[in-house]
This record gives sequence, structure tokens and C-alpha cells, in this order.
Amino acid sequence: MVIKIGERDKKILIGGGVFVVCYLFFMFIAQPIYIKQVNINKRIKEKSNFIKKYYEVLNQTAHYQAKEIVNKNNTTTLEQKFLKENEPGLAAAGLQRILQESSKGVVDIKKTQVKKTRFISGVLAIPIEITINSNLKNLALFIMRIENHQKFLIVEEFRSRRINKQEPEDLLTRLLITGFIKKLESKTGKPI
Repeated sequence: MVIKIGERDKKILIGGGVFVVCYLFFMFIAQPIYIKQVNINKRIKEKSNFIKKYYEVLNQTAHYQAKEIVNKNNTTTLEQKFLKENEPGLAAAGLQRILQESSKGVVDIKKTQVKKTRFISGVLAIPIEITINSNLKNLALFIMRIENHQKFLIVEEFRSRRINKQEPEDLLTRLLITGFIKKLESKTGKPI
């Protein structure tokens, strides 16, 4: 039994066979090669962009070295603004010394009291309350000396009253003066 295939059917079968072969060639050979080449080109472009950026950064080393020098100078300047001592008790003693030096010849310190340390904006603050006896001009000079000191000192509270009704210039003043040490607030939030 031989099946006779006509000329027209032969052409259709050959055409179908060629189509199937072309389809299989495209699906299993050409398309994977094309996708692989696209991925290779993409990786080459990414690596060349990386190398280009790397050389751009290398060419800016002078800029970054200048920035590093500026940062070191800023760090040195900032460190000079803090009290030298790292422990709160020693820092309070240092702050008292600074206040004694600032008061010489200007005001008379009657009482000094160290208050409890606390964090202000994440930096450890050392507050000291002092009671002074002075006239208005010398009080203003003392406060100016504190605020213009090399260390960063702030006057948080200011309470003043007259001592003598006949002399309105004689004042008894209570000041809460705060200095800072280079100790940052911990992330855990544990108190000191």
C-alpha cells in the first residue's frame, strides 16, 4: 500500500516542513543567541559606565582632599568649643574654673551649685547655677564674657532682684549657665 501524494500536497508538506524547521531554528537557536547578545551588550555598557564614573571620581581626588582638610579644620574648631573633660563631674569643675576666671574683677560669686546633667539636642550638657552679687554694668560685662568665651557656654536662666532699695544698681542674680562635653546621647536611651 503506497500512498500517492500529489504534486500540490508535496509542495504543501515541504513548505510545512521548512516552516517547522525555520520555527524550531528561530525558537531554539536564533532567539537564545540574540537574548544572550543583548545581555552581554547591557553588561558591557554597565561596566563601561562604572569605569567612567570611577575615573571621574579619581580625577576629583584633589577636591576630596581639600574637603577632608576643611572637615579636619571644622572638627578641630568644634572640639575646642566643648569642655576638655569627658566625665560630667570633671567637666563641671572645669566650667566652675572658667566662671571663676570670668568673674575676676567684675562680679562676686556667692554660691555655686552643679545641677543634674542632661542631653540637649543629643549632646551632654553640664548646667551650673551660680548666685552673684554685682551692679548692672558689671553683670552685663560678666554675661558678655560668658557668651563670648572660647568654649560654647549658654545662659539658660536669668533671675535678678535688687538687694538694696536705696541702691537700685545692687543686684543679686541667679544664673543657670550650661557648658557641653563631647558625649552624644546613646541610641538605647539609657540615662547617665
